[in-house]
Amino acid sequence: MSRADALRPDFSLWHLIAVELRRLRQLHRLSGAALAVILDCDRSTVARYESGDVQLPIARARILDREWGMPGFFENLVKHAKNAQDLDWWETFKEYERRATLIKTYEPSLIPGLLQREAYARAVFTASRRMDADEAVAERLARQEILTRRDPCKLMAILDTAAVLRVFGDVDVMRDQLSYLLEVFDRPNVYLRVTSDRLIGYGGVGGGFTVMQTPTGDLGFANYGTTAHMSLDPADIQEQAIRYDQIGMFSLTIEASRAFVAKTLDSLS
Repeated sequence: MSRADALRPDFSLWHLIAVELRRLRQLHRLSGAALAVILDCDRSTVARYESGDVQLPIARARILDREWGMPGFFENLVKHAKNAQDLDWWETFKEYERRATLIKTYEPSLIPGLLQREAYARAVFTASRRMDADEAVAERLARQEILTRRDPCKLMAILDTAAVLRVFGDVDVMRDQLSYLLEVFDRPNVYLRVTSDRLIGYGGVGGGFTVMQTPTGDLGFANYGTTAHMSLDPADIQEQAIRYDQIGMFSLTIEASRAFVAKTLDSLS
């Protein structure tokens, strides 16, 4: 089954846009290449719009509305999709994560989920009063397989100083977690940095975010307080990538970050 055939327009507005784009292209008896000429893009981009791997930009939505005599149809769908939270956003996030070749993430509050130990993850879910803590922990640990598979994903993670210093669980839990981070520094596919060895301000500080690169398209995910936003829009993803680089400019080197984690671990003895 192709990715286009696996779309769920009943759950996702972006999937609905992809399905409608494909349906209307076929209705107008246009090839993907012919539609690419209309949209001033290449054939592969049209295929990625129709598979849902890339979000249709509003400028091209307007071109479709004008070309097919449907004023506001795709434009309004795109506007609503940008403001909506898909019901299946978590499944979409995990799917992109499984296919990712590179993940860049900034975490201001916690050790990133892909690097959490079982006891630490359980303490985090317990603190947030998750009723399904056991299932959540099992799922989180299973997701970490992408870092150890035969062709492992590369992970570039920047942790705020507070994420390293903040204690979840007891001292033994934190010692186990920080010891694991020191092991992670030696992995060839993981690049771990800490913003500073002190609690100071820096450019780009704010909610956490993640950028994933996959062979078929990229995804951006950002946390804003108690809300989250997921996007396939290249402009949104580029903005997050720039912010990652901005934070990286103020962060410690990998070796200095390792030393800070080791120092923090020693302070727990």
